[in-house]
Amino acid sequence: MLGPNAIFAGDFNSNAIWDKPRREWNHSNCIRELEDLGFCSAYHHVYQEQQGLESNPTFYLHRHLSRPYHIDFVFLHENRAGSAAIDLQVGGPSDWLALSDHMPILVDV
Repeated sequence: MLGPNAIFAGDFNSNAIWDKPRREWNHSNCIRELEDLGFCSAYHHVYQEQQGLESNPTFYLHRHLSRPYHIDFVFLHENRAGSAAIDLQVGGPSDWLALSDHMPILVDV
């Protein structure tokens, strides 16, 4: 059973901007299922942004600054997110793009 110490993190290759109305499984459905299990996106919790409207990209397609997306996520149990101060930072392209097309997400709970 998943408990309050579980963390889901990684490249989900998905964002609400790509949801299709008639597709049975999409990003928003995945988020709802995780929320039903008691998990929230640490980024969205800290920055109070809606899924699909993220101001900090975590990925640059083909390392082009003109192709930013938010597709990497860290999910914390709502008990942990609600009971502790969370410091979250997304690495910037000037520091990381030479190393990877994904930016690191640093979370300190």
